[in-house]
Amino acid sequence: MNRQALDLSTEYAAPRDAVEQQLAELWAARLEVEPIGIHDDFFELGGDSLLAAELQLAIDQLFGVEVPTWTLFLSPTVAELAATIVAELASA
Repeated sequence: MNRQALDLSTEYAAPRDAVEQQLAELWAARLEVEPIGIHDDFFELGGDSLLAAELQLAIDQLFGVEVPTWTLFLSPTVAELAATIVAELASA
């Protein structure tokens, strides 16, 4: 689906680093929406709790860090989730 077809509260902002880029690609594949901006809300794009759990598993495998599913509810944008992942990687 093209993002213009959705009524989003933010304008598109491109990923700024590799973590944001990889997350945007994961989201795009699961949500079937392109492009994914770093300030787009997972749930506004059509995400739900089942997709959040699926995404959590993919994040764990891709980055090698355990990110609880509830993290996506607290950090529902690529930028926020990337910051959480980077912090987890730094503390590991």
